[in-house]
Amino acid sequence: MRYFLLILSLIIVRAEAITVEATGEAPLNGAISYVREQALEDAMRQASLRAGAHVSSTQLMEHGVVSQDDVRIRSQAQLKNVEVLWEDQLNGIYQIAIRADVTPEAMCPASTQRYRKAIAVAGFGLANPMQATLGRLENIEQDLPRLLVNTLNNHGAVHALDATRVSLFQDPRRAPSMETQQQRLTTSVALATQMGAQYVVSGVVRDLSMAGSAPNKTIAGEQRMNPWLTLVGLDSSSHQRQFVMDVFVHDGLSGAMLFHRSYSAHGDWTRADTERTGFATPQFWQTPYGDEVRELLSGVVDDVDEVLRCQPFMARIVKARGNRLHIEASAGAGIRPGDKFQVYRTGTFYNLDLEPRTELSDMATEVVVKQVQPQFVVAEMQLSAEHLAIQRDDMVIAW
Repeated sequence: MRYFLLILSLIIVRAEAITVEATGEAPLNGAISYVREQALEDAMRQASLRAGAHVSSTQLMEHGVVSQDDVRIRSQAQLKNVEVLWEDQLNGIYQIAIRADVTPEAMCPASTQRYRKAIAVAGFGLANPMQATLGRLENIEQDLPRLLVNTLNNHGAVHALDATRVSLFQDPRRAPSMETQQQRLTTSVALATQMGAQYVVSGVVRDLSMAGSAPNKTIAGEQRMNPWLTLVGLDSSSHQRQFVMDVFVHDGLSGAMLFHRSYSAHGDWTRADTERTGFATPQFWQTPYGDEVRELLSGVVDDVDEVLRCQPFMARIVKARGNRLHIEASAGAGIRPGDKFQVYRTGTFYNLDLEPRTELSDMATEVVVKQVQPQFVVAEMQLSAEHLAIQRDDMVIAW
């Protein structure tokens, strides 16, 4: 069975959908695009609550319709086919009405949630480095993903590995680069193999600019306009600062993109123009802008946890001899002696465009864990690896 078919089988919905309508509201305070996004989020939350569900995040929208892949439901329901019915502004309130299909979500098998999946978090690109000069936020390229590593590990659902010194994108403005038409990032496979990870998280910070262009008072109370800051999108006349980034999750075996979402926030930047604040410093978190970024990053962690929650646990075989297999996993993944896994042989085939595809073949063989070491696991099976032609880089999977 091919790998991409295995992944799709995990997201089949088993129950019939019901259609609900709901209205969301948000105060007209800030950019109209941001207010509309908040009202849409409220409408989706109201729709899900009517059906006994709970929305975990805000989604992107095109031509009045939210795509299915961009809607994530944390509990046991899923919003699909979200359609905007009408929008209006009244008495300082932005209102938006939607119609959506709500379906109970198939529960994940216990085995897919039992083990902590290893994910490598790479360094984030900075699409416009000049925008980071205000506050000296250049350290965001490594410190932002490093913060994600720590937060993900504190959640306990995944085992995040620090690969923040590795950049996957030669040109962050064009990320995700090195993709085929099927959205396969080739460099993610190499990084996952190097780190012993099942998935790779990467991202790009798109916008750190200051909003607005009209002269205003500075924090010190002096009237001024800095032409150089205006030129690079850092006009200090407005205290509102943007934070926009994209996050990607790629499968480490095939390179297929499992998740891509854009996140945006804005808040008051209250530090002086000449201050070397730095990203994720105590001074940074003390600003209203820092509060907004902290909340946004919390949503990123929740989304990554959610998108990987129902994926199968997979680990690479690094040595096969006799009836013993050495598996690239550890006690940190939650593996214990006596646990059982299925063995799959890896292979490659080519589609009509001559692009390589990863294929997994079920060997109908079960292995039992005998030893759990700090860096690897030893498992045994009834037949020998030579008899079954099992070799290095084949996989074990817990469904």
